[in-house]
Amino acid sequence: MNRLREARFWADKPQARLWYETNIHYSTLSRIERGYQKPTEAQKEALAKALGVKVSWLFPDEVSTENTQQPTFSERKKRHY
Repeated sequence: MNRLREARFWADKPQARLWYETNIHYSTLSRIERGYQKPTEAQKEALAKALGVKVSWLFPDEVSTENTQQPTFSERKKRHY
């Protein structure tokens, strides 16, 4: 059982209720729970708030990469010359 499902269980919230509270569709919630989809930072925060837990507890293995930017083509080109 992953932590999202565990927190949902202990909060006694079915996916439909969590959908209502977070505006994250229940099919997306299911994919996140099963590991088929990575949640966005906004989704992580909404889920943690709705379930009454910290984001770091809910998603302990995920490192925030939303604020990091990939180098542009010209920047990558400069590195090789």
